Amino acid sequence: MQNIKLLIAYDGGHYLGWQKTPMGPSIEATLQQVLEQILQHPISLQAASRTDAGVHALGQVVNFLTSKPPSDFNRFIISLNSLLPKDLVVLSAERAPTTFHPTLDSIGKEYHYFICYGMTQLPHLRHYSWHCHFPLRLAEMRSALPYFIGTHNFAAFCNFKKNAHYTDYTREIQEISLLELEGCRLRFSVRGNHFLYKMVRNLVGTLVYIGKGKIDKEQIPAILSSEKRTEAGITAPAHGLFLHQVFYP
Repeated sequence: MQNIKLLIAYDGGHYLGWQKTPMGPSIEATLQQVLEQILQHPISLQAASRTDAGVHALGQVVNFLTSKPPSDFNRFIISLNSLLPKDLVVLSAERAPTTFHPTLDSIGKEYHYFICYGMTQLPHLRHYSWHCHFPLRLAEMRSALPYFIGTHNFAAFCNFKKNAHYTDYTREIQEISLLELEGCRLRFSVRGNHFLYKMVRNLVGTLVYIGKGKIDKEQIPAILSSEKRTEAGITAPAHGLFLHQVFYP
């Protein structure tokens, strides 16, 4: 059996997340169906991140085992993309060591989140950034970022998820930045070793609350110490979030 590694990108707007669910379409089920059609045997997929419903990806990493590895990976990619829906694309495919696991071998992930804080938002961006209809204190938001860097208990930034049981809520944020873009738009970049359920969206929501003046940046240490989700800000909408890159040794 050969271990095949894929790099994929997708617009998550019409999917109920990565993981298969009887409730509707998923990235996993869609990709699995096309792989099985081409390889003519059952496929089991593993992904670096189980992105939620509506979340997008520019650099999702996936693997599967096959007894029929492609002889020509370029033709394999073309075949996959000709059968996949246009909102899901395979960027690369290659053989990986038999021990490679996209989740267990990952040493970090980087997520980007986009916000528009102008009075209006361009229509073609509406599915890919959160439109906040109010001015934001950008200097306050930027000065709050260092509070999150380092290793902390992020329980206050983790939403409840049925059947999700964490042994601990300690995570490390290695980098977090705020970049101003044209048209009253912002891009948050967050890089860390691992992330809790909806952690990035809760970080962004809290920073927006700081930008609105609803939370003071000096409260962040107390919010972290409280370990209470109710102490932090709102959960930012899914459609502004992108899995940008997964890192490996």
